[in-house]
Amino acid sequence: MAARAPQNAFDRFQAARSGSSLESEIAQETAAALGRSGRALRKALEALNTPASGDERETLLLNAAEKAQGYFIQREMMGIRDHREIIREYAIPKAVLVRIGIYRSRS
Repeated sequence: MAARAPQNAFDRFQAARSGSSLESEIAQETAAALGRSGRALRKALEALNTPASGDERETLLLNAAEKAQGYFIQREMMGIRDHREIIREYAIPKAVLVRIGIYRSRS
């Protein structure tokens, strides 16, 4: 009969913990990506406060809408479907919200 090394609880704990480490790293990266997306949205919204002509203003609005859409999609992928709080917190104007999903031609 072949001898086999005993399996102890510590080995099983280490194996379980290594999975947790990966999950922890994924959660950290997800949070970091959401933070970057939120900062990009805030920056795009701040750009709306600068004086701009009609065409420039429309470009700024579409850019902010694109950033808002990306932020909303990231939140939805995390299972957060209600965006009302974010709309209030970031003070996203209706002019931006109505442009979400509009794609400009990239000429």
